[in-house]
Amino acid sequence: MAKFLPRLDSQTSFQLDFMPLLMAVVTDLQAQVTALHSIYLNGSIAYRQATSGVSDLNLTVVITSPLTVEEQHRIASVSQTLSRHYPVISAVDITWVLLDDVLSIASIFKWGFWLKHCSVCLYGTNLSEQFGDFEPCWEIAKAFNHDIAAALVAIEQQIRRTKSITEYQYYCRCAGKKMLRSCFMLVAIDVDGWAYTDQQCANFFLARYPNKVTEIERLFVLINGPQVPKKASIFMLSQFGAWIVNEFNNIERKIG
Repeated sequence: MAKFLPRLDSQTSFQLDFMPLLMAVVTDLQAQVTALHSIYLNGSIAYRQATSGVSDLNLTVVITSPLTVEEQHRIASVSQTLSRHYPVISAVDITWVLLDDVLSIASIFKWGFWLKHCSVCLYGTNLSEQFGDFEPCWEIAKAFNHDIAAALVAIEQQIRRTKSITEYQYYCRCAGKKMLRSCFMLVAIDVDGWAYTDQQCANFFLARYPNKVTEIERLFVLINGPQVPKKASIFMLSQFGAWIVNEFNNIERKIG
């Protein structure tokens, strides 16, 4: 019998602290984006496990045509305004995707899975209803882990360049979360369920790789602090990051 992956609760109210923010972002995006199709909530707020003042606002926004330059500027301004006016979040992270890409057969294991199992529709036609439930499979892991090598290189370059403490802490957080999520993707095909939180990612991964406890502890330091020297964060990216990439490639060669 097939073991379908869980879906996020789309009926229960979100945490009260975040409701004004969610209503504001939907209103602002409706006003600023002409080609808006639908808005989806992701991350800890969607899981109802957000921490006020710490969690990010993570959105996936589907559009019917590319944003104009003017719209890009307006959206950047909206994101900055939301961050200032709603201190319940630490940052605004919006992923933009074209409707044609979401509906493409080639993207079903990325966007189909993402909208069906990792998103809650806030506005517009809910595209998740066009997809059936997904089972654990290597194709999903590949869809979300294929860019790990390039992503880690890009983050390392950003860390090396920045002279801003705020930016540095943000990049460390991004690096830690990217590596932790990628660690889960290494074992996702073999687990019963799905990891929605950082701790769940760690637990699933360590059940398979118990000798990586120290590395996982260091990832949590990158994500949550305290601030570490640049050489420490770069070491994690180059050493443990390289191990993740190599392990991913090994599994890909075995499974194909």
